[in-house]
Amino acid sequence: MQAGVLSHASRQVFTTMRASRILLGATVVVSVVLLSVAYLDGWFRVSSAVTRAPARTRFLFSAGLEGRTADRTQDTEVGTAAGSGGSRTQEDHNAEKIQRDRKVVLERVCNVSLPGSVPPLSARQLGHIIVDDKHKMLYCFVPKVACTNWKRIMIKLRHPEIEKPQDISPQDAHVTYFLPSLKLYSQEEIQYRLDNYFKFMFVRDPLERLLSAYINKFTMPYNLKFHRLYGTKIISRFRENPSKDSLQKGDDVTFTEFVQYLLDPMAHGPQLNEHWDHYANLCHPCRIHYDVIGKYETLDQDVDHVLQRAGVANIVQFPPKPKKSQTSTSQLLDEYLDEIGPKEVFRLHNMYILDYLMFNYSLPNFPGEG
Repeated sequence: MQAGVLSHASRQVFTTMRASRILLGATVVVSVVLLSVAYLDGWFRVSSAVTRAPARTRFLFSAGLEGRTADRTQDTEVGTAAGSGGSRTQEDHNAEKIQRDRKVVLERVCNVSLPGSVPPLSARQLGHIIVDDKHKMLYCFVPKVACTNWKRIMIKLRHPEIEKPQDISPQDAHVTYFLPSLKLYSQEEIQYRLDNYFKFMFVRDPLERLLSAYINKFTMPYNLKFHRLYGTKIISRFRENPSKDSLQKGDDVTFTEFVQYLLDPMAHGPQLNEHWDHYANLCHPCRIHYDVIGKYETLDQDVDHVLQRAGVANIVQFPPKPKKSQTSTSQLLDEYLDEIGPKEVFRLHNMYILDYLMFNYSLPNFPGEG
């Protein structure tokens, strides 16, 4: 999303949020008010941003209104089949309804936030979309949203000689030559795949994803690249009287310092790292019509739905969860938010406001709130 658009949307919606917090005094109510404002604005504007774009900007909601109509038709067919004892199960019907509801929220927010005229997406903006030509699939990966396992799935589909996706190391899963990106194709080839392939992406609560990125990139001893590339700069800019060792290694960045870095545009510049960049910049969900939008919070159900819809459920299985899992990021989030204080939590939410609204996530708990 362009910086100007994000700033305008943030101011418009955030003003509403502040007023709502004063009147209603509850985070969950504020979230409802925010979404309601976005929905009402969407209803009174042009029905879809695609109708406002020049004919040559086909990358705006790829497959356009036809794709959305097909979705609604499919939902009707699913309901008929489920009601008449057809081959589609009630579980399938429920999954399709969830997808329809998610897309309705997304489209309404996009109609409010997207400018009336936007340039077409360039090939370089499609670097996060992985292509599987054999199975006609496109997967837009978002770091810290189960993307390692999804990349393993995509590699396994291209290399059937691999017995199980989990046999692929995390390092190999992220090697680019194993997985061709959509940006490598010609404009005609790109458009054909956007129009005809099965497309999916996964998202996560924005601040949970942010915390997961911090823990992985700044607290783990093996991430020397991030320590040196980002950690040293963050410590140098935001820590009073840093030690010589910290300045050289950058391996002890605190969460507060990381948040200070994020909230300072002069520190990170116009381009955020992919691990904490906005969904709109990584996958362009307002401009590409995804067949399935999965969520980390409902990973098991959404994984099954993706594999079924893609027609590969009989040849690949998603790697199982570890038997012994550490404390989840969601359980740690409140503790870390308490550390940075309500003002910074408020500003972080403002920074990721469109990510919250587009995918219908509730506001974070502000420190001091029940």
